Amino acid sequence: MHACKDKAIGPINRVQRVGAQAIIGTFLTVATSVAEAEAHIAAAQHRFWRRAVKMWTDIHTLPETNPLRRSTAGIKKFRRYHRSPLYQVADALKSIKMETLETETRMQTDVEAMPDSQTVPGGSMQAAVSSSARNGLVGFGVAIEKQPPRYRKLKLKTFSVTLGARSEQNPFSAELAAIAHTLNMLVGLKDYRIRLLTSNKAAALTIRNPRQQSGQEFVCQIYKLMRRLRRNGNHVNILWVPTSKDNKLLGLAK
Repeated sequence: MHACKDKAIGPINRVQRVGAQAIIGTFLTVATSVAEAEAHIAAAQHRFWRRAVKMWTDIHTLPETNPLRRSTAGIKKFRRYHRSPLYQVADALKSIKMETLETETRMQTDVEAMPDSQTVPGGSMQAAVSSSARNGLVGFGVAIEKQPPRYRKLKLKTFSVTLGARSEQNPFSAELAAIAHTLNMLVGLKDYRIRLLTSNKAAALTIRNPRQQSGQEFVCQIYKLMRRLRRNGNHVNILWVPTSKDNKLLGLAK
């Protein structure tokens, strides 16, 4: 992408022109830039540089132990000979302080087993979520078991929410919505150990390592609520519990 010069980009521009002509039906003599603008297609050079910027940013968000992360200093160094192919990208983006990029800590989720509970000054809490699709509707249920500090009486709360029609929602996004909704209810807690149980393994893996899956709005909301809970001294862990295991909370949440 960084080495794509004017001559090399000629065949790509011809493909861009054919695609734009197929979309809007222009004449063959129409300039490629005009056809791209009318068809709302980004120019090839713009798309290449956008990918280059993303790649350069991703390199700087790698952990310090990654060998590719440690090679960025050599990429930026100017040499007359044997210059890095990525030098042009580094030189074009040298005004951006990549070293000060804010990175997001991934939420820790356990998809193997449930750890033993530990007591903390504020108390402990277990919340189970479960989603379902029935009669053309998608919804979720939540069961919360709260153990206040100083051995007070155990509290149990259950509720269910209809999220929307099956044509617009699915059980996977409903599971993420249930997790976000539950965390939003707990933002006022302080110094609690919170275990959130889910029977949806895909949802637990998505929260641990979000990519480009559906339900990104709920994933962003979950991370935002997680930061608020952590600032109040809470410890939150999301656990995947197979449906084959006997779990009272998961049974109440369904």
